[in-house]
Amino acid sequence: MSVQERKQRERAERERLIVATARELAERQGWEAVTTRRLAERIEYSQPVLYSHFRGKREIIGAVALEGAAEMAAAVRAATAAADGPRARVAAL
Repeated sequence: MSVQERKQRERAERERLIVATARELAERQGWEAVTTRRLAERIEYSQPVLYSHFRGKREIIGAVALEGAAEMAAAVRAATAAADGPRARVAAL
């Protein structure tokens, strides 16, 4: 593995950590609890590290929303995969 590949992997892992931590904070305390300062403290990085991945809180919230939408789409596909026909797919939901 090259240094560049390792850095890309570490960057992706940090982004996942930021998004997961923001989601956890929002689920437990509401979106008002999700601040860049609090996120930085929770993940033990500085705020500039957050800003090297996301432009700000709104972008982090957007990433959380996209992740949730992807999970919902996967759940719908799984629930309707075995259904035969449109009515059965709706009933499976």
